[in-house]
Amino acid sequence: MKNNTEKLMKKVLLISASEMEVRLFLNDCTFLDAQNDFLKTYKFNNKEFDLLVTGQGTTFTTFHLTSLLSHVGYRLIINAGLAGSLTDEISVGDVVNVIEEEFADLGIEEEQGFLTLFDSGYLKPDEFPFENRILRSDHLPYVANLRRVKGITTNILHGRKSSVNEVKSRFRAQVESMEGAAVFYVCRWMGLPVIQIRAISNVVASQEEAQWDIPLALDNLKLTLLSLLQEIS
Repeated sequence: MKNNTEKLMKKVLLISASEMEVRLFLNDCTFLDAQNDFLKTYKFNNKEFDLLVTGQGTTFTTFHLTSLLSHVGYRLIINAGLAGSLTDEISVGDVVNVIEEEFADLGIEEEQGFLTLFDSGYLKPDEFPFENRILRSDHLPYVANLRRVKGITTNILHGRKSSVNEVKSRFRAQVESMEGAAVFYVCRWMGLPVIQIRAISNVVASQEEAQWDIPLALDNLKLTLLSLLQEIS
């Protein structure tokens, strides 16, 4: 049992909302085992790693990641997937390192607008694991070549012009995903190092103005993950 625990502690855990988002990368890896429908083991560059597919959104991500980490330890957590760009400075196809996260749809709606749990006083800005309202990743050397950005996490992918404008004005973020803050939150509580890699699949805009290129984003994410796992191993 001790040897098995030590082996797991040396592993990397890759987390993705869907297997589709990391499929191109997995094609260059060797499949070893499937513990269940959500957790599989692969080998890359003679090193084993686990893949946890959580499903989209904060609820599924929090549940599956917490359930796993409650009885298995890892040396590093990598959250990888697609994201939308909230700024003209980040283009479709770019791959970024999300170092800061906020929950964008967790709060109270009033006549005058939306209040986050911090705005309403339910949470203190520096209440663990938050730092001035922000969840932060670890500053690790593996992704030093990637642009460092701030993200927001929401269970709704915005596609209505009014809501897009509102979220852009409310949060000073550069990318949007559906899982990032949940991963950071769990990892901070578990005391595990975490990094988040996102490939930009679309510009966050109204459906009429949206720009998408999922194949380009998936291909660039694959190249980044190959380089990252090569460096780690």
